[in-house]
Amino acid sequence: MMESGAAIPILVEEAMSETLSAQPSAQTVAENVYRSIKSDLLSGALPPGSALLTRDLLARYDCGISPLREALARLVGEQFLEAASHRGVRVPRPSISDVEDVYRIRIALEREALGLALQCGDDDWEADIIATCHRMEKAPLPYHVADQPSAVMEWEARHRAFHFSLIKAAPSPRLLRLIDQMVDQTERYRALRLSGMDRAKLGHDLVAEHRSLMEMVLARDPASLDFLAAHLDRTRIAVSAILREGAAP
Repeated sequence: MMESGAAIPILVEEAMSETLSAQPSAQTVAENVYRSIKSDLLSGALPPGSALLTRDLLARYDCGISPLREALARLVGEQFLEAASHRGVRVPRPSISDVEDVYRIRIALEREALGLALQCGDDDWEADIIATCHRMEKAPLPYHVADQPSAVMEWEARHRAFHFSLIKAAPSPRLLRLIDQMVDQTERYRALRLSGMDRAKLGHDLVAEHRSLMEMVLARDPASLDFLAAHLDRTRIAVSAILREGAAP
């Protein structure tokens, strides 16, 4: 009897330990909130210029104040949000100067990475380029960006996967991390371009451009470096024109 009774506290302790371990840590909650807000920013669900009040964010993301503050601090540091004095944070408005800056940096970094990948890529690298290009072509290109955030994110994910496949063979993890950060910044502006273009024409042009880029890279053609730069620069030009004309939604 004594042995059976002594086992009860041990079993209770084990059950409590399992329950606690199953609960998400504060760091995990903050990471989830960060990813959710960032996803909404990239998809346009949180539109440029909008003020984000703390009480609204707590309700929207169903979280506590500590993980929310940690997530917001990261996003402000990454320039996805701006501190707005006592009113919380604000989604930055698009600007021509920022477009020019982020695309200039991204083009320079991605061009360098592609040059390294052409030298070091193997058969697996080539196969991944073909697969991600195929998946991107199968994704529907969203038209009404604000009304289709999930479609925007799916298209962006496949588009991003293709571009990363081109450079992933570059033997420079630090360079690839820097490019990943710049892609985050440019994704906000690509959604702006989609909102003001003929979807059928843009979709056809994008498929043709990406397929040409794929074929040049697989052929290890050095001209693919300039082609990639021009491909990225077309988005910069288009978005800058939209902003210059005051047509940004």
